[in-house]
Amino acid sequence: FICFTDDPELRSETWDVRLVRPAFDLDPVRSARTLKITGHPELDGYDETLWIDARIRLTGDPGALLDEWLASTDLATVRHSYRPDVVTEFEEVLLAGLDEASRLYEQLTHYTTSAPALLEAPVPWTALLARRRTAEVDRAMAEWLLHVLRYSRRDQLSFVHTMARVGVEPRLVDLDNQRSDLHVWLGAESRSSRHPLYGVSESLRPPIARIGELRLQLEHATALMVETVAAREETIRDLEERIAELEAQVVRRQQK
Repeated sequence: FICFTDDPELRSETWDVRLVRPAFDLDPVRSARTLKITGHPELDGYDETLWIDARIRLTGDPGALLDEWLASTDLATVRHSYRPDVVTEFEEVLLAGLDEASRLYEQLTHYTTSAPALLEAPVPWTALLARRRTAEVDRAMAEWLLHVLRYSRRDQLSFVHTMARVGVEPRLVDLDNQRSDLHVWLGAESRSSRHPLYGVSESLRPPIARIGELRLQLEHATALMVETVAAREETIRDLEERIAELEAQVVRRQQK
């Protein structure tokens, strides 16, 4: 159990506390994300690692967890148990004031342009992250870190798109985020009271969502139009048959 920290006063009877210098002196969050995503040279001797966020308390055997989660994959994390997709995660981060709105919108625009369908993919909960050291996983982690440094520090926003970009398919484990047989989550991070700069309902949802709504409207209108046309054609056939019948009656009477 290794704890990387920049606090020289930190002591623990459980964790092997190792003092490290932050990657960014004025950005402790991204410094922690750097350790989380790409690890530390002191971990190079390990084939498998399990990252847990600072607010996670393990209650199960981490060795058994690694055996189970990495049985058929080299990378595994948890499926978010109360947010359905990536775009909802963007919305929640904005509403909670967890990052700058302009940065979030820029990142969302990037993903909307490059791979809009992935915004509707299940969002991960990366407080628990198991991996096996392979060249492919290392490339995926390097790509993920680039997005965390370039865009939002909330790494769950960029995980899906960066994994897809490098062709890695991580396993998403179904696990209640709050509490399970393996862990207890110690609570939410502090939330900012600052209001978002823009309205969420209209501006955050990507154009692909609006396109989907318009397509549904078009399909509905088309279905109604098809029904109307079919009814009109049936009425025309009935009238034509009635006219033909009346014309035949006229002819018969003329012949008489």
